[in-house]
Amino acid sequence: MPGRPAATLDLWEALAATAPPARGAAVLVARGLAPDLGAACEQPLAAAAGAALEELRERAGGVLETVVACPSCGELLDVPLPLEGVAADGELACPEVETVGPVDVRAPTTADLLAALADPDPGAALRARCVRWPGGDDGAADPGLADPELAARVAAAAERLAGAAGVSVRLRCPGCDADVRADVDVVRLLTDRVDQQARAELAEVATLAAAFGWTEPQVLGLSPARRAEYLALAGRARTDGGFLRARGGAP
Repeated sequence: MPGRPAATLDLWEALAATAPPARGAAVLVARGLAPDLGAACEQPLAAAAGAALEELRERAGGVLETVVACPSCGELLDVPLPLEGVAADGELACPEVETVGPVDVRAPTTADLLAALADPDPGAALRARCVRWPGGDDGAADPGLADPELAARVAAAAERLAGAAGVSVRLRCPGCDADVRADVDVVRLLTDRVDQQARAELAEVATLAAAFGWTEPQVLGLSPARRAEYLALAGRARTDGGFLRARGGAP
């Protein structure tokens, strides 16, 4: 459990109140890297994913236990994910624009993603917003068909600009020996982690509030050692049938 329980609950509320495609932007705001959600949505997806990855490292440590289903046989595979290996520090600060020959490739932002998701063809819409071909043609026109080598270089540049937002892992299924590729959605992994931690915090607040009549701020203000001892006392009181206390007593 992180050492900032109130911050955990604040982040949990912020993520729950934000549409999934924009939750990375909410992490930027929570970490003080953007003044508000609108400004955060104008930052590259790579920056949002990098912020989520740093937050996840702080909350989960070096390795996060994850699972993925094999698409060939359906077996559920345990995947210990080393968070230090998801993206190198340099990749967390990738450039916003990369020039590939005559083509300018811009790192997509959360605003780009939200606009593309409203289009009947999100992939084409995102390319149209982020890839600028000579003469003003955009990615939707797919002029790269005339130059497959250039198109491949443009695609590679777009992948680099995605940073931690475009990471995947490969493993082999022990059940059917299939090669399994799984995308690493660090924002979703962080959301799941924060949800688990926040619900654990709320359960402890509820336990101590019921036992001692304390408020949420009073419980969250306890040191980890004191909170653990009070939880043990509350547990013994339930087992023993309770004990007398002064109503509204402070921790």
